[in-house]
Amino acid sequence: MMYVIVILLVVLAIYGLAYVFYGKKILEQKVVKASPERLTPAYERFDGIDYVPANKYVLFGHHFASIAGAGPIVGPATAMVWGWGLPLIWVLFGNIFIGAVHDYLAIMASVRHGGLSIMSISEGVMGRKAKYIFLAYVWFALVLVLAAFLSVASSTFVAVPTAATISVLFMPIALLFGMLVYRTGVSVKTGTLIALVLLVLAFFYSLNTPLYLTYEAWVVVLTLYSILAAALPVWYLLQPRDYINAYMLWTFVALAILGALIIPELMFTGPIYTGFAAPGTVIGALPGTSAGKALTAYFWPTVPLVIACGALSGFHSVVGSGTTSKQLANELDALLVGYGGMLTEGAVSSLAVITPIALAWSFASLQAATGAPIASALLKVGINATKTPVITGLAAAERFYTGYGIEQALAWSRVFGATYFETFFVTFRTFAAWALSGFVLTTLDTSNRLARFAWREFFDWVKPRSESAYKALTNRWVASIVAVVIGALMAYPKITVYIPETGQTLTVYAYSVVWPAFAGTNQLLAALALLTGALWVYAILKVRGGISWLIMVPAMFLWVTVTAGLIWWMIAVVPGLPTLYQIGAGSIVAVSIVLDFLLIGLFVAGLRRAK
Repeated sequence: MMYVIVILLVVLAIYGLAYVFYGKKILEQKVVKASPERLTPAYERFDGIDYVPANKYVLFGHHFASIAGAGPIVGPATAMVWGWGLPLIWVLFGNIFIGAVHDYLAIMASVRHGGLSIMSISEGVMGRKAKYIFLAYVWFALVLVLAAFLSVASSTFVAVPTAATISVLFMPIALLFGMLVYRTGVSVKTGTLIALVLLVLAFFYSLNTPLYLTYEAWVVVLTLYSILAAALPVWYLLQPRDYINAYMLWTFVALAILGALIIPELMFTGPIYTGFAAPGTVIGALPGTSAGKALTAYFWPTVPLVIACGALSGFHSVVGSGTTSKQLANELDALLVGYGGMLTEGAVSSLAVITPIALAWSFASLQAATGAPIASALLKVGINATKTPVITGLAAAERFYTGYGIEQALAWSRVFGATYFETFFVTFRTFAAWALSGFVLTTLDTSNRLARFAWREFFDWVKPRSESAYKALTNRWVASIVAVVIGALMAYPKITVYIPETGQTLTVYAYSVVWPAFAGTNQLLAALALLTGALWVYAILKVRGGISWLIMVPAMFLWVTVTAGLIWWMIAVVPGLPTLYQIGAGSIVAVSIVLDFLLIGLFVAGLRRAK
């Protein structure tokens, strides 16, 4: 048994030390030598659409909200089948030595190269072939991001329709903030205050006003939203929505911390370690099948196929070099935005996902220990605690917002009285579901915008041959539609599985199957992007010795881990998947593995040239 407060203090101390000593002292001052005197691309190439200098706190909010997505929530919630110890260790050390380094270097390399993407930067250190291979890899990875997150958001809105209401109301509030700040001259502080007051009112309104649509209808609605949001100017919706969203997300993390402080004597009811191997359903095999029952989900090397973000994410390098670098007003802002943003995401995983789930692991044990009416509160949202006594019996997203709701209800009913437990549980469960959907919606439009950028860069060879063909291919509406429609085709169907032992038919949402493919390609992208960053540091910045190896070794470890994990997924899981996902996710992963080996060959060649 472990006190929640102990984990809280240890995690916060580790993050604080990492930010000051690794982020500032090593990366900012010794590696990139950031200077406020250098003009950033946001000023050099200002166009009012993509290149727009931003206040560092506004940009932090946009960047953090864009990179977070569902990955730091759904992934760690799924990984709890190994116990809470192994996922927490992976998040903490991966976060500090891989993820935050990767994010910071991706932003700074892009800034030093005029806002170019990490894919184009690879051309300078690995050769022209690397650029197009990298672009193709990124585009395919983003298609899987869109497929997984369309499914996560749609299933969340079906399970918690009040979260759908607040998510919809949030959009016009964000648009209002953008118009006030960028078009009428209202200060950021005043605009923020107006938006936050409206957002709080909208949240309490939504608690009694659920919005009901089918899963399939939500997939269609969110696909249309993603197309529209990806094509609009960045100041119009993307930047203001992500900035305001960040306040909600900070509140979400802060409340998780505060909950532990209010009840310091609470202990985890979940085990620190359950085993090194878990059932195949953890890595996408269908429940009830032989692949789903087999213990094929080994923590290593399959953990990157489960924890898609939180510890690290290749998607961040595309965000950092695709949108964030184009809005950075000062090189010194990159430490807060890049390194600090990744540490904040790690805090989401460790403090707001892993901790509440480990606390609420056993409903019966927690109810007996606290005397709280947990079973009756769960029944209000359709969960029978006698049939699901352990939280891992719920789907990954559901176990997250259920665990968070219980943690908060325990804390605040301690302050205001036990009679309010059920009210607090329902309220904070909705809040957590809204936080999840907030992460997801920001990632949907950012992913589609980045897919548009990658699509445009991939076809730049057409431009000198035919200007009209290039314009038609890379039209922002065309490029915004292609990727998300392919993702929607994979997200749209619900999968039905018959369990002969019980005679039951289960419905599985698409993200359960697509998630490991998305997570694996995303984590492999992180390895490739970090290797590119390491080569940029070594070959362009001429940083040698121990510091360069401090970047290079974690990148190689990650590459080996994820490559092995994806190959294992192709062997153990793909043969048992429905045809749509064998063709869709399976083919994309197969192509990604081929591109991966081509890129690692070019990396080795680039390293030899640099020496």
